[in-house]
Amino acid sequence: MWAALVALSVPIVSLSVDVNGVVVLLPSLGSDLGVSAATAGAIVTVASIAYAAPLLAVGRLAGRWGPRPLLLMGVAGFWVASAICAFATSFPMMITGRALQGIASAFAMTTSLMAVDAMFDDRRRPVAIGLWGAMGGVGGAAAPIVASVIGAAFGWRWFFGINLVLLSVALVALAILIPPLPRDPSRSIPVPRLATVIAGITLVVAGIQHAAAGGWFAIGTVVPVALGIVLLGVAWLMRRPSDPVVPTAVTQLPSFRLGTTEATLSNWGSGVVMVLVPLSLQEERGLSVLATGMVFLAFSISFAAGGALSGPIVNRVGGPTALTIPTAVFVVGMLILAVAGAQGPIWLIGLGLAIAGIGNGVVYSASTTVALTGVKVTDTGEATATLGMLRVIGLALAVAVSTSLVTAFDTATDSTGLRISLLLAALITAAGLPMALRARNHSLFTSPTVD
Repeated sequence: MWAALVALSVPIVSLSVDVNGVVVLLPSLGSDLGVSAATAGAIVTVASIAYAAPLLAVGRLAGRWGPRPLLLMGVAGFWVASAICAFATSFPMMITGRALQGIASAFAMTTSLMAVDAMFDDRRRPVAIGLWGAMGGVGGAAAPIVASVIGAAFGWRWFFGINLVLLSVALVALAILIPPLPRDPSRSIPVPRLATVIAGITLVVAGIQHAAAGGWFAIGTVVPVALGIVLLGVAWLMRRPSDPVVPTAVTQLPSFRLGTTEATLSNWGSGVVMVLVPLSLQEERGLSVLATGMVFLAFSISFAAGGALSGPIVNRVGGPTALTIPTAVFVVGMLILAVAGAQGPIWLIGLGLAIAGIGNGVVYSASTTVALTGVKVTDTGEATATLGMLRVIGLALAVAVSTSLVTAFDTATDSTGLRISLLLAALITAAGLPMALRARNHSLFTSPTVD
């Protein structure tokens, strides 16, 4: 089981580094492919949208066919997509590769977590999920420094090309180590409803991401968000009570509601810390990408430590308490960063990043564990897909809102916008604390779970 967990972690690290590190390479990518830096930003956007949109459909398919074949498809698909990106000779070719990477990520991330949930028993599962989350989290947090080093030494094509080696090894290991996992062949695939949901989520996420650069009242923001909400409303009207897209047995679980709520709210804080703080250190303080990455190691290392510790913490004090105290720690870290701003003492920024990282690391993995507590193995596809989708929406909203605040208030010598963004993120993250406190006495968290 533990060897399988290592194999599952390799593509997750590769995906996390790829998705989060490409931002550093946009200037050189755009220059080589003949587009402006602003246009090159679509390389990031298209992958995020392609990841978020099919998640619920992937969860449904994995419930019917089992996670193993879709996991292998996802890893193989990411290998093909990475090859397209590495050898791209035009911007449309790069966009195609990035879109395929997003779709493949949806397959691999959802089914990887399903496999972890299915292979480990109640006692070992929190530890396994903690390590799984820590690997993905540290990959995302360390992505800028990894991308800058590889890009400077070998060029941006090698940043994508390294995936070809890592994923080849991972694919062979997964094919050998991952056993056939539970599935439900009777599960239906409601194509019209799923297609409507995919279209709705695509438009909503695209509109939110456009707001970061184009503004909240721009046509490119308002129209997609409005149409997306309409389509999601249509999907709601198309629902069948006897066959919901996400099983009622999942959505009615107090643990699932608590875990997804905490995951969504804390991901707002994650978005501000992981995206806005590094950008502000570069643009306002004038740090290089490499220097920023070195400073940000305080966050990524502590995040990994928090993820690794989350399993024992959940087992010892229970899910709600494992969410309550680390959430408070995460909030304290963001408040320290708000006081420091981008121009504050490096030691204070590093302290804030370290405190925020360990709190966020525990919350990220513990919220996943809590969300899946009590969920039947055959329902984990839809459960993990919903969790992932809500996390993406929380992150997209955080980046869009915070970018607007930074644009409106920040100057070359003033971090007012960043400080406001961090204070807002701390407030939103802390909003989940009352729910976690109320859940501590719930029987679902005080007695063993039976799948």
